[in-house]
Amino acid sequence: MRIVFTKISDDRHSVTVMRADGTSDSIEVPTREYLRHDLSHFAIESELPIRKGFWGCVAAGASLRGEGVGGRDAAYAEGLAGPLQTLFRTDAGLDAYTQLLSTAAAERGSPDLAVRVHECIRRLRGRWKATPYSGQMELTWPDGDAGGTRVAAR
Repeated sequence: MRIVFTKISDDRHSVTVMRADGTSDSIEVPTREYLRHDLSHFAIESELPIRKGFWGCVAAGASLRGEGVGGRDAAYAEGLAGPLQTLFRTDAGLDAYTQLLSTAAAERGSPDLAVRVHECIRRLRGRWKATPYSGQMELTWPDGDAGGTRVAAR
């Protein structure tokens, strides 16, 4: 699935997804409330990996507004994305990510999970800052049950 974030202004952006089955969905939202949260979902879901979290549910046909997002993986991802969003917002260092993920994701994580998530969020932040108004940042989410396939943040 292609995920395209379009920067409308400092305050608003849109998200459009194009699924493998040819369907799409789009939403325009306030950046302050949604961007860091959506990107935190992308980072943790791609690095653990959680294939049936928010982005996996959207790839399977759920709405970007949240209708159809559910299940154990989605709840687990939501429980991690919230605190990660705070670390993202405060530009926290690796130690804060390590502290959070060593407890919150201990059962699924690996020793280098915090490093990978921190780096993913750092890259996403930089790419968004470099995106001009009306410009787009595209991410790729695997279609179907991709197992441990890495997700591309082009």
